[in-house]
Amino acid sequence: MKNEYTVTDKLDHLTVLYHKGCKQGFKFFGDDPEEHKTYITDKQLDVAKKKFPNYRDFPYEFIYRFYAHSRCLVFTEGVWMSETAAYPQFLRYKPESYCNFRVSGLTRFTALTDNASAICVGIDPDMDTIPCYRRLVHTFNAGDVYQPKIDSYLIPTVDCSIGKEGSIIKAVLNKTVRFTKRGQLIEYTPDPFNMEESVLDYAKLWLSNRIEVFDRD
Repeated sequence: MKNEYTVTDKLDHLTVLYHKGCKQGFKFFGDDPEEHKTYITDKQLDVAKKKFPNYRDFPYEFIYRFYAHSRCLVFTEGVWMSETAAYPQFLRYKPESYCNFRVSGLTRFTALTDNASAICVGIDPDMDTIPCYRRLVHTFNAGDVYQPKIDSYLIPTVDCSIGKEGSIIKAVLNKTVRFTKRGQLIEYTPDPFNMEESVLDYAKLWLSNRIEVFDRD
């Protein structure tokens, strides 16, 4: 892997910030503005409880702090820690985990391992309006092919048939995405953000232990 470097890109209303090959202890911060704060409610959490009735350790009280984020943060490699001022807990994100939510306050992300990478994609924070769109995070193996939704924006985390890592590409009719090595694809659609879908995705990551919560000492 190359030494630590950052990839950036911008297309239409989206921007990318992709930190690659970070050493243990590398830090970046998140305090992006939101036009509206739509919090997770009992309605969405009830969907997760019905879907995963036997999972008792899901930190439901912690999830109530989350609201829909206009950006998507994917931890592609390494292990990362997320800390937000005023909260006594921290989150630990393992490779291929991601989050479409955030909490109020300045959040610090710290690489806990060497060769850690994380990509942040979403609405340009300098725009006059900051809508919250539906986005999907797909994970592919070498040889996989995907047909994206028309009019969506595609951001691969690794070089693939449609472009370089961290680049933003507009989906084209009948043009598929082919991967030659394992990686992820962030797909921003023109549809409104789907809260229930994102809560279920987040719950699946908890179930697989790719996201964990701890009390700070």
